[in-house]
Amino acid sequence: MTDTDHSTSENSLFRPMRVGGLRGRPVQITGVGLACPAGIGAEGAEGGRPGAVPGFRPRAYVSDRKSLKLMSRSVQLGVSVIQLALSQDPTWESVAPERRGCFVGASPQPGDPDDLRMALEAAMVPGDTGPALSLSKFATEGMRLIHPLWLVKGLSNNVLGFASAIHNLQGVNANYCDGQLGGWTALREGAMAVAEGRADLVVAGASDSLVQVASLLGGVRCGEGAAFVVFRAIDPSDAVALEETQVLANRETLMLEPHLLGELGAATFPVSLVRQLLRHTPSLME
Repeated sequence: MTDTDHSTSENSLFRPMRVGGLRGRPVQITGVGLACPAGIGAEGAEGGRPGAVPGFRPRAYVSDRKSLKLMSRSVQLGVSVIQLALSQDPTWESVAPERRGCFVGASPQPGDPDDLRMALEAAMVPGDTGPALSLSKFATEGMRLIHPLWLVKGLSNNVLGFASAIHNLQGVNANYCDGQLGGWTALREGAMAVAEGRADLVVAGASDSLVQVASLLGGVRCGEGAAFVVFRAIDPSDAVALEETQVLANRETLMLEPHLLGELGAATFPVSLVRQLLRHTPSLME
């Protein structure tokens, strides 16, 4: 798929749905974005297996190359998918910036392994069975070779920070670093922020990439993914005409799919939710 092909399969307008199970103002979902091992956008709604997101090119979504250099793989996925979700709501920019919120589930990332490669190579010494890492040599010769942005790329709130700056999201926001529950909490709290009147629009979801650290997780099959939804307030008189979804009523119903795609960390619940929503919207699957 070329970069220009994204507009047809990923940016088809999502049919708004009312979110059930919330107290307060009626809330609707007006846009969704998805990237997972099964594909990007509607292509990722069915099937899949553990691994990386196929065909993902962050430059297709983030034009600022300087910013891309500061993003880990997980952050690139999250920022790109937020762009996809917002693009499905043609009027989202009509909401005042101070009334636009962002709620994100994420995990601390180890950074790009290449940023440590030179430092580790400089710290290797001959061992009984081959090269071995010398911590003393790493301290004296290796540390100065560590990429200065290594830790910056791994900050857990980078998706929230970059997306808020790019899309001028000045309203309420939160970042949840709590494993799989981080993504679920971001979804629930984002929807509640709109229902309670603390925001008129909220982008909520999660992003995670565990493919690079699979060897550290004891053989766990790992994947990567990001999924975000756009929550907006809706006039009560208009809410009656919308189909209602109960996808946020019980998180247990969203645990049925992620195993197919491998361990997705914070993105587990949002990816499952958006896949279900996309399959429920036939026009997006065409």
